[in-house]
Amino acid sequence: MDLDQYKSLYNSLLLLLKECRPEIVGVLDKILANQDQLDFNLLPVKLLEADQKYFSELSARIDVPTELLIFTFDHSLRPFLRLWAEPYYSEIAEDEFRSWSFASICPFCGSKSHISRLRATDGRRFMFCDHCFTEWETRNLYCVHCGNNTPDTIQYLTVEEDPAYQVYTCEECKGYLKTFDERHKGDKTDLFIANIETVYLDMLAKEKGYTSHDND
Repeated sequence: MDLDQYKSLYNSLLLLLKECRPEIVGVLDKILANQDQLDFNLLPVKLLEADQKYFSELSARIDVPTELLIFTFDHSLRPFLRLWAEPYYSEIAEDEFRSWSFASICPFCGSKSHISRLRATDGRRFMFCDHCFTEWETRNLYCVHCGNNTPDTIQYLTVEEDPAYQVYTCEECKGYLKTFDERHKGDKTDLFIANIETVYLDMLAKEKGYTSHDND
């Protein structure tokens, strides 16, 4: 990884945030002023390892919120992850879940997936990673969190306005997964944008007592 390029992209993101989010300019300036505390060689590793302790200690040293610090590092790393993953997209998508049993975890970068799609041609389910844009197949009537596949305990919720967007729920672990069913539209959609635009589905699932298991 070109560390100078990563650092340059990171600083560009901070400047963009300063322009778009004037209410947090003071915090962003504090990050910019403490660049000597940031190890750009180690940061990508800690992000992919989800090392919360590391980032909590780092944020305490420079006196900025941990969530904001992780957000800035995460989003500046994502373009690199997509470039690295792209040559393997087809190979991973065609694996048919033979060599990967962690259904909700990206087999390329290890990030947690929160959305899937049902392919228009045959209804097969593909998980989507919004960090590196990798897709991988998983079973259909199956909980990606706990592995439960008892039909009566796997259900889905929809909203009347758009039945293509669904929330699959598991009564065993109370987990949920957002899904775009291409069979209602006849074509793919941008799952990165769809994941952001369907926050209302997350709210609906959580109101009914389900969880995305992000902290497991």
